[in-house]
Amino acid sequence: MSTFDVAATDHELPDVEERAWREVSDVGMATARTEWAGAAREMLLTAAKKYQALVQHKDIAAGVQDLTGIRTKQPTRQWIGGVLAEVSAESLRRGEPMLSSLCVNPDESVFDGYAAIVGAATGTTPPDPDVHASHERLAIYRHFEAVGLPAGGGTPMIPSKLGAARARARKAAIAERPIKKCPKCNMQTPANGICDTCD
Repeated sequence: MSTFDVAATDHELPDVEERAWREVSDVGMATARTEWAGAAREMLLTAAKKYQALVQHKDIAAGVQDLTGIRTKQPTRQWIGGVLAEVSAESLRRGEPMLSSLCVNPDESVFDGYAAIVGAATGTTPPDPDVHASHERLAIYRHFEAVGLPAGGGTPMIPSKLGAARARARKAAIAERPIKKCPKCNMQTPANGICDTCD
């Protein structure tokens, strides 16, 4: 589930035509990143309060520019990681789970740079960032008492779109495995490699 509708704020945004936009080149990247991180945190906090809600990184990128009035022409991939790293650092300062784990790509995998942010924050880079994020998300939903949280507290879950893609990849990998055959009768052998027919 995404996202900008889930993470929409309560206040109205000015009409784009009326807005006095500030450019990153005018305010400086450090100032922009700090303001964007504050806006991203608010968006992710909104998502944190709804069980299994996620926010796509493209929605965060658009949302933080709209909320702060600071815009950039740089590709999102060049600056969003720094913004989400600041959000994660703030979560850790507050003793919260990492809100940035709620940010996903369109395929519902974690955003590029998530593993590096976790590694920098904890000293350990997760071997599977999506599995790490699933545990972090559950901790978030519990911490913020998300609406829809199951009575038992819920379980870590890989998002449905990503889970389906992983299942397809596993199936394809199994289908591509070479079939072991008996050299005498050419029949497929069981996993132990001993032919039931010939041996």
